[in-house]
Amino acid sequence: MSGFFAELIREAVRNLARHKLRSLLTTLGIVFGVASVLSMVALGEGARQAILRQIQELGIRNIIINAVKPPETENLKEEKQEGWRLEYGLKFNDAKQIRETLPMVADVLEVRDVERWIWFKSRRLNAKIRGVTPEYFDRLSLRPFLGRVLDAEDARGSRRVCVVRADLLRQAAYVGDPLKLDLKIGSDYFRVVGVLPDHEFQSETRTILGIDDRSMEVYVPFHTVVGRFGVTENKSRAGSFEATRVELHQIVCTVRHEDDVLAAARGIQAILTAFHPKRDYQLTVPLNLLEQRQKTQQVFNIVLPIIAGISLLVGGIGILNIMLASITERTREIGIRRAIGASGNDITWQFLIETVTLAMIGGIMGVIVGVAGVFVLRYFTEWQAVITTWSLVISLLISCLTGILFGLYPARRAAAMDPIRALRHN
Repeated sequence: MSGFFAELIREAVRNLARHKLRSLLTTLGIVFGVASVLSMVALGEGARQAILRQIQELGIRNIIINAVKPPETENLKEEKQEGWRLEYGLKFNDAKQIRETLPMVADVLEVRDVERWIWFKSRRLNAKIRGVTPEYFDRLSLRPFLGRVLDAEDARGSRRVCVVRADLLRQAAYVGDPLKLDLKIGSDYFRVVGVLPDHEFQSETRTILGIDDRSMEVYVPFHTVVGRFGVTENKSRAGSFEATRVELHQIVCTVRHEDDVLAAARGIQAILTAFHPKRDYQLTVPLNLLEQRQKTQQVFNIVLPIIAGISLLVGGIGILNIMLASITERTREIGIRRAIGASGNDITWQFLIETVTLAMIGGIMGVIVGVAGVFVLRYFTEWQAVITTWSLVISLLISCLTGILFGLYPARRAAAMDPIRALRHN
């Protein structure tokens, strides 16, 4: 049986080789259709992996609360003029209430931000000094490629140590061992103990973490920031004075079990609503973001293959048209084969194998074009496209299926010919 199919494949290749240009033009629809399918699947997979990577960085079991400056209403203006201080944002009491009220919350991590100048000899850079606890790095998957992160001893002793981004050292044109650097922040010196890689977050994800695209972060023990810099920022500009008090800029809550995330989020929302009538906070649940983006991705995964399938449909119609014309040209050949003993099924297999061979050649060429197209997209755009083994297999299977679907009718039509009339055909 295998020898029978092998002979049919060799015969199919010989017949296609007789009309090289026609065969090539016929396969173009399949080539572009398969290339489109492969590219669309690669883009969809890349988008899916990017979504998962961003959400995993935020943490599926995390709930992130950021302080938000409320709009300057009349009441706030009056308060600012009378007390010379604008107060908003999260409080130490908010973290305490969440910790004591919601047993499903395992950790409540407090974050306090301060903007300060960082000095490198005569060069200075504006940076965000972020006071965090040691657990913050683990909960948000912040891992240094050099040195270490802050530990419990740093926190207990309110040590003057810090963890920086590689981009900060690059901007400062620093040359040397970063772990031997004493960083001057304001008027104090902090020893660098670790270096984090540059940001891999998309802008939206960084915004959720309370990170400004224009600033560089320096991570310092939480109690060191509160003890040395306080919770009130004083600014003097052009003769005007402004004082702003924000106790906490961010609270990161980690829930014990993923199933309790949404219930914990509702509980946190109720607590913050009771203590913050100005709505000077923003609550983000990464699990909700994941569900929303997955729904969007599902639409993406449905629409794009349909668009690519149109190209395959056009290619299949082209194969159908050419095979019908080929059968008309080879009517006498069909009659001779039937006369020397070939059955209708033999004729069906002959033309069906020829159609599938044509489609598979187009499929292989389409895979090559599709892979090349993905690399071009990566090079000229910022789109993430990932080629997987299963996408290559699916592309080839689709081309084979297209050959079968659009080759079955011409093959059956050839098999149904009357042998005597076929022999008389000129």
